[in-house]
Amino acid sequence: MERVPPQKLLDATTALLEAFGMDTPEAESVAASLVSSEIRGHNSHGVIRLTTTYEAMIEDGAIDPTATPITERHSSSVISVDGNRAFGQLTGDYIVDAGVEAAEETGISVVGVRGGCHLGRVGEWAERAAEGGVATFGFINSGGTSRTVTVPGSADRLFATNPITVGIPTFDELEFPIVLDMATSQVAHGKITKLAVDEGTVPEAWTVTETGDHVEDAVTFEETDTGAILPLGGQASGRKGYGLALCAELFAGIIGQGEVIGDDENDHVNNAGMFVFVDPLRFSSQAEIETVIRTVNEQIRNADYPEAVETGYATKGDRALLPGEPEHRKRLEYEKEGIPLTDGAVDSLTELAEERGVETPLF
Repeated sequence: MERVPPQKLLDATTALLEAFGMDTPEAESVAASLVSSEIRGHNSHGVIRLTTTYEAMIEDGAIDPTATPITERHSSSVISVDGNRAFGQLTGDYIVDAGVEAAEETGISVVGVRGGCHLGRVGEWAERAAEGGVATFGFINSGGTSRTVTVPGSADRLFATNPITVGIPTFDELEFPIVLDMATSQVAHGKITKLAVDEGTVPEAWTVTETGDHVEDAVTFEETDTGAILPLGGQASGRKGYGLALCAELFAGIIGQGEVIGDDENDHVNNAGMFVFVDPLRFSSQAEIETVIRTVNEQIRNADYPEAVETGYATKGDRALLPGEPEHRKRLEYEKEGIPLTDGAVDSLTELAEERGVETPLF
């Protein structure tokens, strides 16, 4: 494990994207998005995606490195964005820019998204809007592909992880916005993909097979059709995650006019979805919003956290944090100390750089 200065990783990632044929401004934008995931502790959606996802998508024509998303405004508050096979991070820029502008004009806007390829860390788009004072929620599917998640009582791979994101501005009350970014499955598939890169093992509560067992080896899960990820709630209450996944699938198909499970037209992830943007200042003053945030925050902070009660697997620390707070803390740490990259990630990126003839100080 080595730590890399954020700017160094940004420069190296930009160079790799340029080697795929992107112009420098667009390459810098996508690189900034990937590194923003790294610096917030979400390496499953960071630079490793260049080797695990994007290289193959470019080679197969699922991503056009030179493409530009298309925005169509149907009314003052109803917008469609077609990713047009551009990098999903560029599509995310268009979603936020159009949605926030319309919400500031009218109070609320709805953006339907199709052809988003891979939108990356979807919480980034809610975070950006919230930092600008606009609340957001979004439901996303994978365009009928990347099916890794089952439904209660089955082990068939039916859904993708169909993430949901929410962003709530906190203005001057907190140093970070409230940002919820969650899969509707027990875990984001990217977490298992990252474990496979590092030849890791999968926690028992994440998956199920047709025999009722779980898939322990991450590489086996990635390279075969063995088992599926359980819906959020697992064996205890997976009906809730299943219901959320179904809603995300339908919103993406209806509002985004994207492909859904059963269409089977895409070989690679092709995100579609619905994003809603709301100007909270149409309902409350900034001072009132800050009071609400402070009241809720203090209630959570003042709860008892006995040692005997565990926070759960993959939860950082010994007490509940606000959604978006772990990412804020990671960003402060990594900006100062550098971004940690595993040996597996460095090896994969080094191989890609050599294949593309890219010389950077990082590799």
